[in-house]
Amino acid sequence: MKDRNRLFCIVLSVLLPPLVILALATTDLVHSRKSLTTLARLYIEHFTEKLAAYIGSDGTFGPDDDAAFYYSFDKCAHGFLTFPGRFPTYFAVFSKEGKFIYGSKKLMNAMNKENPEVPMGHAHEIGGMSDRLTVAKSPAAGGKFLVVGGVAWEDMFGAAAMAFFLWPILTVLAAIWGVVTVWNLFYSVINPINILEHATSTLQWGSETIKLQLPGANPQIIRMRDTLERLSRGACRTIKANRTYVNDLVNVQEDERTKISRDIHDGPLQDVTALIQRLRLARNADNTEEDTKRELDLAEKIAFTTMKEMRALCDFLNPPWLELGLSQALTELTERQSLQYGVKIYLGFDESIETSDNVTLAFFRVVQEAVTNSVHHGEAKNIWIDLKHNQTGGIELTIQDDGHGFDIKDTADLRAEGHRGLSNMEERMSLVGGSLKIISYRGEGTCIRGSLP
Repeated sequence: MKDRNRLFCIVLSVLLPPLVILALATTDLVHSRKSLTTLARLYIEHFTEKLAAYIGSDGTFGPDDDAAFYYSFDKCAHGFLTFPGRFPTYFAVFSKEGKFIYGSKKLMNAMNKENPEVPMGHAHEIGGMSDRLTVAKSPAAGGKFLVVGGVAWEDMFGAAAMAFFLWPILTVLAAIWGVVTVWNLFYSVINPINILEHATSTLQWGSETIKLQLPGANPQIIRMRDTLERLSRGACRTIKANRTYVNDLVNVQEDERTKISRDIHDGPLQDVTALIQRLRLARNADNTEEDTKRELDLAEKIAFTTMKEMRALCDFLNPPWLELGLSQALTELTERQSLQYGVKIYLGFDESIETSDNVTLAFFRVVQEAVTNSVHHGEAKNIWIDLKHNQTGGIELTIQDDGHGFDIKDTADLRAEGHRGLSNMEERMSLVGGSLKIISYRGEGTCIRGSLP
């Protein structure tokens, strides 16, 4: 119902102004035509009566006291008079039996063609749109002759006369044009907008995309539809990425818990079990003093080993050297990883670089993940790490290895396949306002470059 009311208001707002103007113009034109018709009739009636007064008993003009009238008649062709300051006028003289004697052939032909019933002394219109005449009859020489005068609308009113006859046609054409305009407005603008409005109001954003066909729609509306399609696809991708991200967070948490649990079970827990066993053996009543001392010494060694393993686990989860700055943190990390994985790591950095805690942690985790990937997946033997200022004054971290390399894929695709390392590094750089670029070819190693403006 609202759509119909809206459509009605739009159509009314489009058609009402021109219709009002057209109605006013038509009314004015009708009244003007009546006024001009009256003027033409009065003029030709007066002219015909005056002309008839100068017709003599022989049907010719007699002496004329009106110098202007007489002079003009002598200087013009038969049947067409032109008076200074007046309209050109046709005339013809007939016998009382209706036989043409002399005058305008145009007027004679029009009278013979139309054969109008023109009352004596009263003007009447004859002819069509292009040759319309206002004519009047008047007796002359005591009824012996008949004088007919006529004035052409084209001569009297000029272009305005044509407008009187063309106006109905122009009105119809304007009405047709208005209908066509409203239909085109509805077909190319209103209806497509209604379709878009319905589609967007019923769309489940993030779950489906807009796919609409709008034939004949305005180009701007087509671009609006394309924009909405892109937005709907982007919303779906965003929702999917958010869901994937949440799932990844849960999976990462579960993986970390599993790893920590496994590390504790395989390391400190086994040591604690061995420690308990040694303490039980030390409490054996059959032990000699030397046996008890030996068991306690072994228990002490096991306790120290357990303490180191627990400390290493804590250092992995929350490295204490992060508080010493980025350069010291990377130095400690690369030395430990070099010993742990048996690879050579070459570290170069600009000591003038100072970073916040968040940036330090981001670069630290990127290096940690990159070295681990280079060793486990690329089987690299040498890794080069360089931290410096770039040309724009930002910080650039480059990690290059001599491993096998791999075919680059979109990080979202890698995440979907379960490879979250590269995606995690990219997200860490994004969280601190940076970016990550990965360059790798099979057999040529891998280069990871993180930039922070």
